[in-house]
Amino acid sequence: MSQFIIDEQLPFDRVVFPIRKWASVKRIDELRPDEVIKDDRIGSLLQRIKHTAFVTIDSGFWNSRYCHPQYCILYFALRDDQHAEIPTLLRKCCQVDLLKTKRARMGKIVKIGRNKIEYLERGFISPKVLPVIFK
Repeated sequence: MSQFIIDEQLPFDRVVFPIRKWASVKRIDELRPDEVIKDDRIGSLLQRIKHTAFVTIDSGFWNSRYCHPQYCILYFALRDDQHAEIPTLLRKCCQVDLLKTKRARMGKIVKIGRNKIEYLERGFISPKVLPVIFK
């Protein structure tokens, strides 16, 4: 099973529960229940967990400064009314070679849309684009 940490902005019923049917999942606020976790602390928290993927809709994470070999960030570039699509898109993304294993995901910041995947890695100036057709 994969381990995914879900941003607290995403609803339990439409995102967390469906993913729990096939993967190990926690929301970020479950890791530190008595704290407010600001975005600038997410990276250091993920480093402590090691080899996890953070799932978010926050475009602020689409930045190469978050690239780190201990974790991956999966940014879903979707509108608010499309959040229910995240579990299906996530599962399909995990079938793409680029994201199929934890090892393959680590160190990447991935922007996932309905018809393409873009990703950043340390040392690359511009994002790489992977056109995909999710069926």
